[in-house]
Order: sequence, then C-alpha cells, then structure tokens
Amino acid sequence: MRIQFTVTEDELKQLTKKAMEGNYPSVSEYCKCSSLNKNTSYVKLYNNLLEKIGRLPKNSEFVLRDIIATPPALIGRWFYENVKNGRVKNLEHIGKDEGGVEKYRKL
Repeated sequence: MRIQFTVTEDELKQLTKKAMEGNYPSVSEYCKCSSLNKNTSYVKLYNNLLEKIGRLPKNSEFVLRDIIATPPALIGRWFYENVKNGRVKNLEHIGKDEGGVEKYRKL
C-alpha cells in the first residue's frame, strides 16, 4: 500500500534534517519509521552497508554485492541516490561493471 501526504518547503527541510541526523537513507523512510516508532530492517541494513564501506581502504572499487551478499534493490537505489546527491561522503560512482551493476570507488 502506498501512503502519500503533502508538506510545505519548510516542513520538508525539517524532515530532511531529521532524516540526515538519524542516518536514514531517505526522508520517506524516516517518516515511515517515525510514525511506526521503529526502524525497519532496511534501515539497519543500509547503515550496516555504510559502516562496512567506511572500513574499506582508500581507492577501493566495489559493487554493493561485494559488501552485502544479496542487497535489495531499494538499498541499491537509496545508495546510488545518496552518493549522487553527496549525502554519502568520500565515494564516487564510476559507472557499471561488466554485468551492468553500479560500481563505486572510495575516495
């Protein structure tokens, strides 16, 4: 089921700030977890992914399945978007591997 609601620009700024402070991968995931008063397994998995990447050596190249055996597509989308918009620091998207999977480098 999909639930939608409208917020003002100021409310979006507030929600974005809270999502970033809580290390949520997206504002919508923050809203979902906040309203249910719990973290989803995807939030834990996403944060686990970030922790493992943080321990990689500089200049490491990887695809998400190198870090998590079977990453859900939603995790991949969040990660790609957050690298692209700068929320995930010290990483760059470097294209796709031979199988068409998004590839990254730790800076």
